[in-house]
Amino acid sequence: MSATPDLVADFHALEAMVKAQPEGVQAEIAHGIYLMSPRPKLAHGAAQVKLARLLDQNFGTRTEETSAPDWLFAVEPEVRSEIAFSRVIPDLAGWKKGASAWPDANENPITLVPDWVAEILSPSTENFDCGPKKDAYGLMGVGWLWLVDPERRTVEAFLNVKGRMTTGQRSKTGESFLAPPFESLALRLEDLFL
Repeated sequence: MSATPDLVADFHALEAMVKAQPEGVQAEIAHGIYLMSPRPKLAHGAAQVKLARLLDQNFGTRTEETSAPDWLFAVEPEVRSEIAFSRVIPDLAGWKKGASAWPDANENPITLVPDWVAEILSPSTENFDCGPKKDAYGLMGVGWLWLVDPERRTVEAFLNVKGRMTTGQRSKTGESFLAPPFESLALRLEDLFL
């Protein structure tokens, strides 16, 4: 007779490995798969900053008409979901006012699942981001995922349908990108990439 695996205990053991990493080492768990990754290239960081700035200016800033912005954006928050056996660090994450409360600014890792996330693809993490991490986002309940590829100069949107990320719009440089949940903003992809 074989023993039944204790997936929660295995997840907690992986979490201990994440916590044991020295500062500056990025370690993640997505759907029970552990990954340590190197720091990204300049093109990755530039796309991350440009997308964060565009979204924050249009959706995350107080205006004279509003007392609070509609969205809260964070760069590389650590998000934990025991249900999905995941402890991930999305490149960008957003929480929509009204859909859920905003996460506690002093909590780390954050347990409130973001409404939207973006991953800026790098050669060293692309398979992880497009595989187990994308699946983990679906299981966690993230509503929308954008995959931004600085090398191919594309952005692809995914929508969560019953715990699975399904493909939506895909655009390349020279095209406008209109995708939920920010379809009111026509992103010019030339503005994202170096």
